[in-house]
Amino acid sequence: MGEAFEAAARAAGALAVEITGHAIALGGDAERLGLDQVQAIQTLAGFLDACAPGDRGALERLGFHSKIDRRVRLVGADGAVRYARLIGAPDSGTWRGLLLPAGASPDGGLAALDLETALRQALEDGDVLAHHQPVVSLETGKLAGFEALARWVRPDGSVDLPEHFLPLADEQGLIRAVGDAVRGSAIKDAAAWHAARGKSGRPLFLAANATASELCAPDFTDSLLSQVREAGLPAGTFKLEISETEVMRDPDHAEIAMKALKAGGVSLVLDDFGTGYSSLSRLDRFPFDTVKIDQYFTRAAQTDDAARSIISGVVRIARSYSMTIVAEGIETDAAAKLCAELGCDFGQGFRYAQALPPEEAANAALHGMTGRFEV
Repeated sequence: MGEAFEAAARAAGALAVEITGHAIALGGDAERLGLDQVQAIQTLAGFLDACAPGDRGALERLGFHSKIDRRVRLVGADGAVRYARLIGAPDSGTWRGLLLPAGASPDGGLAALDLETALRQALEDGDVLAHHQPVVSLETGKLAGFEALARWVRPDGSVDLPEHFLPLADEQGLIRAVGDAVRGSAIKDAAAWHAARGKSGRPLFLAANATASELCAPDFTDSLLSQVREAGLPAGTFKLEISETEVMRDPDHAEIAMKALKAGGVSLVLDDFGTGYSSLSRLDRFPFDTVKIDQYFTRAAQTDDAARSIISGVVRIARSYSMTIVAEGIETDAAAKLCAELGCDFGQGFRYAQALPPEEAANAALHGMTGRFEV
Protein backbone atom coordinates (compact mmCIF):
# COMPACT_ATOMS: atom_id res chain seq x y z
CA MET A 1 0.00 0.00 0.00
CA GLY A 2 1.49 3.35 -1.03
CA GLU A 3 2.62 5.55 1.86
CA ALA A 4 1.05 8.64 0.24
CA PHE A 5 -2.34 6.96 0.09
CA GLU A 6 -2.03 5.73 3.68
CA ALA A 7 -1.24 9.29 4.81
CA ALA A 8 -4.12 10.72 2.80
CA ALA A 9 -6.47 8.12 4.23
CA ARG A 10 -5.50 8.94 7.81
CA ALA A 11 -5.87 12.68 7.17
CA ALA A 12 -9.33 12.26 5.64
CA GLY A 13 -10.56 9.61 8.06
CA ALA A 14 -10.87 7.29 5.07
CA LEU A 15 -9.76 3.86 3.92
CA ALA A 16 -6.87 3.52 1.50
CA VAL A 17 -7.90 1.13 -1.28
CA GLU A 18 -5.55 -0.82 -3.52
CA ILE A 19 -6.82 -3.27 -6.13
CA THR A 20 -4.62 -5.61 -8.15
CA GLY A 21 -6.47 -8.10 -10.32
CA HIS A 22 -9.08 -9.78 -8.11
CA ALA A 23 -7.42 -8.83 -4.82
CA ILE A 24 -8.16 -5.78 -2.70
CA ALA A 25 -6.20 -4.33 0.20
CA LEU A 26 -7.82 -1.90 2.63
CA GLY A 27 -5.71 0.31 4.86
CA GLY A 28 -7.35 2.05 7.80
CA ASP A 29 -10.32 1.47 10.11
CA ALA A 30 -12.34 -0.90 7.94
CA GLU A 31 -14.66 -1.74 10.81
CA ARG A 32 -15.94 1.84 10.86
CA LEU A 33 -17.31 1.32 7.32
CA GLY A 34 -18.47 -2.22 8.06
CA LEU A 35 -15.74 -3.68 5.84
CA ASP A 36 -13.65 -5.55 8.38
CA GLN A 37 -14.65 -8.87 6.76
CA VAL A 38 -13.55 -7.55 3.38
CA GLN A 39 -10.27 -6.42 4.91
CA ALA A 40 -9.72 -9.91 6.31
CA ILE A 41 -10.68 -11.79 3.13
CA GLN A 42 -8.99 -9.32 0.76
CA THR A 43 -11.00 -10.18 -2.38
CA LEU A 44 -12.50 -7.70 -4.82
CA ALA A 45 -15.60 -9.89 -5.07
CA GLY A 46 -16.07 -9.51 -1.32
CA PHE A 47 -15.99 -5.74 -1.63
CA LEU A 48 -18.49 -5.74 -4.50
CA ASP A 49 -20.78 -8.01 -2.47
CA ALA A 50 -20.71 -5.44 0.33
CA CYS A 51 -21.97 -2.74 -2.07
CA ALA A 52 -25.67 -2.12 -2.68
CA PRO A 53 -27.02 -3.89 -5.79
CA GLY A 54 -27.31 -0.72 -7.86
CA ASP A 55 -23.78 0.39 -7.00
CA ARG A 56 -22.33 -3.07 -7.46
CA GLY A 57 -23.45 -3.35 -11.07
CA ALA A 58 -22.26 0.16 -11.87
CA LEU A 59 -18.79 -0.54 -10.47
CA GLU A 60 -18.54 -3.84 -12.33
CA ARG A 61 -19.43 -2.11 -15.61
CA LEU A 62 -17.06 0.76 -14.92
CA GLY A 63 -14.21 -1.51 -13.91
CA PHE A 64 -11.11 -0.41 -12.05
CA HIS A 65 -9.03 0.45 -15.11
CA SER A 66 -10.00 4.12 -15.20
CA LYS A 67 -10.51 7.02 -12.84
CA ILE A 68 -13.42 6.66 -10.43
CA ASP A 69 -15.26 9.25 -8.37
CA ARG A 70 -18.49 7.66 -7.26
CA ARG A 71 -20.78 7.54 -4.25
CA VAL A 72 -21.45 3.98 -3.07
CA ARG A 73 -23.60 2.42 -0.37
CA LEU A 74 -22.05 -0.29 1.77
CA VAL A 75 -23.91 -2.92 3.79
CA GLY A 76 -21.80 -3.84 6.80
CA ALA A 77 -21.78 -7.10 8.70
CA ASP A 78 -23.90 -5.34 11.34
CA GLY A 79 -26.69 -4.72 8.79
CA ALA A 80 -26.21 -0.95 8.74
CA VAL A 81 -25.98 0.96 5.49
CA ARG A 82 -23.11 3.42 5.17
CA TYR A 83 -22.55 5.94 2.43
CA ALA A 84 -19.06 6.47 1.07
CA ARG A 85 -17.26 8.15 -1.79
CA LEU A 86 -14.83 6.02 -3.79
CA ILE A 87 -12.19 7.98 -5.67
CA GLY A 88 -8.96 6.92 -7.33
CA ALA A 89 -7.10 6.04 -10.54
CA PRO A 90 -5.04 3.20 -12.08
CA ASP A 91 -1.28 3.22 -11.56
CA SER A 92 0.94 0.69 -13.35
CA GLY A 93 -1.57 -2.15 -13.25
CA THR A 94 -2.81 -1.34 -9.74
CA TRP A 95 -5.80 0.79 -8.90
CA ARG A 96 -5.26 3.04 -5.89
CA GLY A 97 -7.81 5.23 -4.22
CA LEU A 98 -9.63 6.35 -1.12
CA LEU A 99 -12.96 5.39 0.39
CA LEU A 100 -14.26 8.40 2.30
CA PRO A 101 -17.18 8.18 4.75
CA ALA A 102 -20.18 10.15 3.51
CA GLY A 103 -22.91 9.54 6.05
CA ALA A 104 -24.75 6.56 7.52
CA SER A 105 -28.26 5.16 7.69
CA PRO A 106 -28.44 2.56 10.46
CA ASP A 107 -32.24 2.24 10.45
CA GLY A 108 -34.12 2.78 7.18
CA GLY A 109 -31.20 2.26 4.84
CA LEU A 110 -31.27 -1.53 4.82
CA ALA A 111 -35.01 -1.61 4.18
CA ALA A 112 -34.50 0.71 1.21
CA LEU A 113 -31.82 -1.60 -0.19
CA ASP A 114 -34.10 -4.60 0.27
CA LEU A 115 -36.80 -2.76 -1.68
CA GLU A 116 -34.33 -1.85 -4.42
CA THR A 117 -33.15 -5.46 -4.67
CA ALA A 118 -36.75 -6.69 -4.82
CA LEU A 119 -37.63 -4.21 -7.59
CA ARG A 120 -34.64 -5.24 -9.68
CA GLN A 121 -35.57 -8.89 -9.23
CA ALA A 122 -39.20 -8.13 -10.13
CA LEU A 123 -38.06 -6.51 -13.37
CA GLU A 124 -36.00 -9.58 -14.22
CA ASP A 125 -38.88 -11.93 -13.35
CA GLY A 126 -41.54 -10.02 -15.31
CA ASP A 127 -43.47 -9.02 -12.19
CA VAL A 128 -43.55 -5.35 -13.18
CA LEU A 129 -46.19 -5.27 -15.89
CA ALA A 130 -49.27 -3.58 -17.27
CA HIS A 131 -52.75 -3.58 -15.82
CA HIS A 132 -55.33 -2.07 -18.15
CA GLN A 133 -57.98 0.59 -17.49
CA PRO A 134 -60.84 0.63 -20.01
CA VAL A 135 -61.52 3.70 -22.16
CA VAL A 136 -65.13 3.87 -23.34
CA SER A 137 -66.92 5.73 -26.12
CA LEU A 138 -69.22 8.29 -24.53
CA GLU A 139 -71.53 8.17 -27.55
CA THR A 140 -72.06 4.42 -27.76
CA GLY A 141 -71.10 3.15 -24.32
CA LYS A 142 -68.83 0.58 -25.99
CA LEU A 143 -65.24 -0.26 -25.16
CA ALA A 144 -62.80 1.71 -27.32
CA GLY A 145 -59.50 0.63 -25.80
CA PHE A 146 -57.34 0.53 -22.69
CA GLU A 147 -54.63 2.52 -20.99
CA ALA A 148 -51.73 0.42 -19.69
CA LEU A 149 -50.77 1.37 -16.13
CA ALA A 150 -47.68 0.16 -14.25
CA ARG A 151 -48.17 -2.38 -11.49
CA TRP A 152 -45.73 -4.42 -9.40
CA VAL A 153 -47.16 -7.84 -8.54
CA ARG A 154 -45.48 -9.13 -5.38
CA PRO A 155 -44.80 -12.83 -4.68
CA ASP A 156 -47.68 -12.91 -2.17
CA GLY A 157 -50.11 -11.69 -4.86
CA SER A 158 -50.41 -8.13 -3.56
CA VAL A 159 -50.12 -5.34 -6.11
CA ASP A 160 -48.09 -2.15 -5.64
CA LEU A 161 -49.28 1.03 -7.34
CA PRO A 162 -46.75 3.16 -9.25
CA GLU A 163 -46.60 5.88 -6.61
CA HIS A 164 -45.09 3.25 -4.29
CA PHE A 165 -42.19 2.24 -6.54
CA LEU A 166 -41.69 4.78 -9.34
CA PRO A 167 -39.83 7.24 -7.06
CA LEU A 168 -37.38 4.44 -6.21
CA ALA A 169 -37.11 3.48 -9.87
CA ASP A 170 -36.35 7.09 -10.75
CA GLU A 171 -33.72 7.36 -8.01
CA GLN A 172 -32.00 4.16 -9.14
CA GLY A 173 -32.12 4.91 -12.87
CA LEU A 174 -34.71 2.19 -13.51
CA ILE A 175 -37.47 4.30 -15.08
CA ARG A 176 -36.62 3.11 -18.59
CA ALA A 177 -36.56 -0.51 -17.40
CA VAL A 178 -39.98 -0.09 -15.77
CA GLY A 179 -41.37 1.68 -18.84
CA ASP A 180 -40.03 -0.99 -21.18
CA ALA A 181 -41.50 -3.74 -19.00
CA VAL A 182 -44.94 -2.13 -18.87
CA ARG A 183 -45.09 -1.23 -22.56
CA GLY A 184 -43.71 -4.61 -23.58
CA SER A 185 -46.24 -6.60 -21.57
CA ALA A 186 -49.07 -4.31 -22.70
CA ILE A 187 -48.23 -4.73 -26.37
CA LYS A 188 -48.25 -8.52 -25.98
CA ASP A 189 -51.60 -8.34 -24.19
CA ALA A 190 -53.08 -6.20 -26.96
CA ALA A 191 -51.83 -8.61 -29.62
CA ALA A 192 -53.63 -11.43 -27.82
CA TRP A 193 -56.88 -9.44 -27.67
CA HIS A 194 -56.74 -8.72 -31.39
CA ALA A 195 -56.11 -12.39 -32.16
CA ALA A 196 -58.99 -13.51 -29.93
CA ARG A 197 -61.43 -10.95 -31.34
CA GLY A 198 -60.62 -11.97 -34.90
CA LYS A 199 -60.89 -9.92 -38.07
CA SER A 200 -64.57 -9.22 -37.48
CA GLY A 201 -63.89 -7.52 -34.16
CA ARG A 202 -63.54 -3.74 -34.06
CA PRO A 203 -59.87 -2.87 -33.33
CA LEU A 204 -59.27 -1.71 -29.77
CA PHE A 205 -56.53 0.79 -29.07
CA LEU A 206 -53.89 0.46 -26.39
CA ALA A 207 -52.31 3.53 -24.77
CA ALA A 208 -49.12 3.49 -22.71
CA ASN A 209 -47.00 6.22 -21.16
CA ALA A 210 -43.45 7.46 -21.65
CA THR A 211 -41.34 10.09 -19.92
CA ALA A 212 -39.33 12.75 -21.74
CA SER A 213 -36.06 10.96 -20.95
CA GLU A 214 -37.41 7.76 -22.48
CA LEU A 215 -38.92 9.47 -25.51
CA CYS A 216 -35.69 11.31 -26.31
CA ALA A 217 -33.37 8.33 -25.79
CA PRO A 218 -31.60 7.47 -29.07
CA ASP A 219 -32.93 3.90 -29.30
CA PHE A 220 -36.45 4.48 -27.99
CA THR A 221 -38.28 5.15 -31.25
CA ASP A 222 -36.83 2.22 -33.20
CA SER A 223 -37.31 -0.15 -30.28
CA LEU A 224 -40.96 0.78 -29.74
CA LEU A 225 -41.84 0.67 -33.45
CA SER A 226 -40.19 -2.74 -33.73
CA GLN A 227 -42.26 -4.12 -30.84
CA VAL A 228 -45.51 -2.78 -32.29
CA ARG A 229 -44.75 -4.20 -35.74
CA GLU A 230 -43.70 -7.61 -34.38
CA ALA A 231 -46.94 -7.80 -32.39
CA GLY A 232 -48.94 -7.16 -35.55
CA LEU A 233 -50.99 -4.34 -34.05
CA PRO A 234 -52.98 -2.41 -36.69
CA ALA A 235 -51.60 1.05 -37.47
CA GLY A 236 -52.89 3.68 -35.09
CA THR A 237 -54.05 1.24 -32.42
CA PHE A 238 -50.98 1.71 -30.25
CA LYS A 239 -51.00 5.14 -28.63
CA LEU A 240 -48.11 6.71 -26.73
CA GLU A 241 -49.15 9.07 -23.95
CA ILE A 242 -46.88 11.96 -23.00
CA SER A 243 -47.79 14.67 -20.51
CA GLU A 244 -47.48 18.31 -21.53
CA THR A 245 -44.90 18.93 -18.80
CA GLU A 246 -42.77 16.04 -20.04
CA VAL A 247 -42.93 17.24 -23.65
CA MET A 248 -41.71 20.70 -22.72
CA ARG A 249 -38.65 19.35 -20.87
CA ASP A 250 -36.91 18.83 -24.20
CA PRO A 251 -39.26 20.04 -26.93
CA ASP A 252 -36.78 19.89 -29.82
CA HIS A 253 -35.81 16.25 -29.31
CA ALA A 254 -39.38 15.36 -28.39
CA GLU A 255 -40.64 16.78 -31.67
CA ILE A 256 -38.17 14.70 -33.69
CA ALA A 257 -39.04 11.50 -31.84
CA MET A 258 -42.78 12.08 -32.01
CA LYS A 259 -42.75 12.72 -35.74
CA ALA A 260 -40.78 9.50 -36.27
CA LEU A 261 -43.28 7.56 -34.16
CA LYS A 262 -46.22 9.10 -36.01
CA ALA A 263 -44.66 8.17 -39.36
CA GLY A 264 -44.30 4.61 -38.07
CA GLY A 265 -48.00 4.27 -37.26
CA VAL A 266 -48.01 5.15 -33.54
CA SER A 267 -50.72 7.57 -32.41
CA LEU A 268 -49.79 10.27 -29.91
CA VAL A 269 -51.77 11.38 -26.86
CA LEU A 270 -51.28 14.60 -24.91
CA ASP A 271 -51.80 13.41 -21.34
CA ASP A 272 -53.10 15.29 -18.30
CA PHE A 273 -53.75 18.47 -20.24
CA GLY A 274 -54.33 21.48 -18.02
CA THR A 275 -52.02 20.48 -15.16
CA GLY A 276 -48.83 22.00 -16.61
CA TYR A 277 -47.84 25.34 -18.01
CA SER A 278 -48.37 24.94 -21.74
CA SER A 279 -51.35 25.54 -23.98
CA LEU A 280 -52.65 23.72 -27.01
CA SER A 281 -51.63 26.65 -29.16
CA ARG A 282 -48.00 26.21 -27.98
CA LEU A 283 -48.18 22.49 -28.62
CA ASP A 284 -49.35 22.62 -32.23
CA ARG A 285 -45.79 21.82 -33.38
CA PHE A 286 -46.28 18.29 -32.05
CA PRO A 287 -48.36 15.75 -34.04
CA PHE A 288 -50.82 14.79 -31.31
CA ASP A 289 -53.92 12.79 -32.25
CA THR A 290 -55.68 12.90 -28.89
CA VAL A 291 -55.83 15.16 -25.84
CA LYS A 292 -56.75 13.88 -22.38
CA ILE A 293 -58.48 16.26 -20.01
CA ASP A 294 -57.18 15.86 -16.49
CA GLN A 295 -59.54 14.32 -13.95
CA TYR A 296 -59.48 17.49 -11.85
CA PHE A 297 -61.48 19.36 -14.48
CA THR A 298 -63.82 16.43 -15.09
CA ARG A 299 -64.73 16.24 -11.42
CA ALA A 300 -64.90 19.99 -10.90
CA ALA A 301 -67.20 20.39 -13.91
CA GLN A 302 -70.02 18.75 -11.94
CA THR A 303 -70.44 21.88 -9.85
CA ASP A 304 -68.20 24.56 -11.34
CA ASP A 305 -69.12 26.65 -14.38
CA ALA A 306 -65.47 27.68 -14.85
CA ALA A 307 -64.35 24.04 -15.15
CA ARG A 308 -67.08 23.36 -17.69
CA SER A 309 -65.94 26.38 -19.69
CA ILE A 310 -62.35 25.10 -19.63
CA ILE A 311 -63.41 21.69 -20.94
CA SER A 312 -65.50 23.32 -23.69
CA GLY A 313 -62.53 25.51 -24.64
CA VAL A 314 -60.14 22.55 -24.80
CA VAL A 315 -62.63 20.60 -26.91
CA ARG A 316 -63.04 23.50 -29.33
CA ILE A 317 -59.29 24.01 -29.78
CA ALA A 318 -58.60 20.26 -30.01
CA ARG A 319 -61.21 19.92 -32.73
CA SER A 320 -59.45 22.64 -34.72
CA TYR A 321 -56.36 20.39 -34.66
CA SER A 322 -58.44 17.29 -35.58
CA MET A 323 -57.80 15.70 -32.19
CA THR A 324 -60.12 13.37 -30.30
CA ILE A 325 -60.76 14.07 -26.60
CA VAL A 326 -60.65 11.72 -23.60
CA ALA A 327 -62.09 12.82 -20.26
CA GLU A 328 -60.35 11.20 -17.29
CA GLY A 329 -61.87 10.74 -13.85
CA ILE A 330 -65.35 9.65 -14.97
CA GLU A 331 -66.92 8.21 -11.82
CA THR A 332 -70.68 8.55 -12.36
CA ASP A 333 -73.27 8.39 -15.14
CA ALA A 334 -73.86 12.11 -14.63
CA ALA A 335 -70.19 12.86 -15.24
CA ALA A 336 -70.18 10.73 -18.40
CA LYS A 337 -73.30 12.48 -19.69
CA LEU A 338 -71.90 15.95 -18.97
CA CYS A 339 -68.57 15.24 -20.68
CA ALA A 340 -70.41 13.88 -23.70
CA GLU A 341 -72.52 17.05 -23.84
CA LEU A 342 -69.35 19.14 -23.65
CA GLY A 343 -67.98 17.35 -26.70
CA CYS A 344 -65.64 14.70 -25.31
CA ASP A 345 -65.33 11.49 -27.32
CA PHE A 346 -64.17 9.03 -24.68
CA GLY A 347 -64.34 8.55 -20.94
CA GLN A 348 -62.01 6.80 -18.53
CA GLY A 349 -62.47 6.25 -14.81
CA PHE A 350 -63.97 4.14 -12.04
CA ARG A 351 -67.47 4.43 -13.59
CA TYR A 352 -66.23 1.84 -16.05
CA ALA A 353 -63.49 0.02 -14.15
CA GLN A 354 -60.21 0.41 -12.33
CA ALA A 355 -57.06 -0.93 -13.96
CA LEU A 356 -57.67 -4.61 -14.66
CA PRO A 357 -55.12 -7.44 -14.46
CA PRO A 358 -54.25 -8.87 -17.89
CA GLU A 359 -56.61 -11.86 -17.70
CA GLU A 360 -59.55 -9.67 -16.61
CA ALA A 361 -58.77 -7.13 -19.31
CA ALA A 362 -58.74 -9.92 -21.91
CA ASN A 363 -62.17 -11.04 -20.78
CA ALA A 364 -63.45 -7.46 -20.89
CA ALA A 365 -62.06 -7.04 -24.41
CA LEU A 366 -64.05 -10.05 -25.55
CA HIS A 367 -67.26 -9.78 -23.54
CA GLY A 368 -67.47 -6.31 -22.00
CA MET A 369 -68.45 -5.79 -18.38
CA THR A 370 -72.06 -6.03 -17.41
CA GLY A 371 -73.43 -2.68 -16.26
CA ARG A 372 -70.17 -0.96 -17.19
CA PHE A 373 -69.66 -1.13 -20.96
CA GLU A 374 -70.29 -3.29 -24.04
CA VAL A 375 -67.90 -4.43 -26.78
